[in-house]
Amino acid sequence: MARILIVDDEESIRDIFSAFLTKLGHEVAEAESGPLALVQLELFRPQMVLLDVRMPGMDGIEVLKKIKELHPEMLVIMVTADMDDVTGKAAVESGATDYLTKPISLEQLNTHLTVHLFLESDE
Repeated sequence: MARILIVDDEESIRDIFSAFLTKLGHEVAEAESGPLALVQLELFRPQMVLLDVRMPGMDGIEVLKKIKELHPEMLVIMVTADMDDVTGKAAVESGATDYLTKPISLEQLNTHLTVHLFLESDE
């Protein structure tokens, strides 16, 4: 299975995603902020990052840009409560693999992860 980093300032979201992904057999790490995500990126070495867009301080788009500078091949799925055309365009232009809009069903999350991890392994 995959190593997945969950980055969200909401502990409840991290807990739900982490429990679900762990149950599916993935190895999971969490970060509650952009700066902590960048530390975890180097320590944990994930294959994929689930990254919230709206976080205090360093927002998800800033974190995404930094991730892509450090690891251009990294799969990053953006997660947001209010995806609009501007945010979606910024995420894609900054290198996001995909984006999901909250509320996200766990089945939807699993489908997106499975597809992107499969496509990555097929390359």
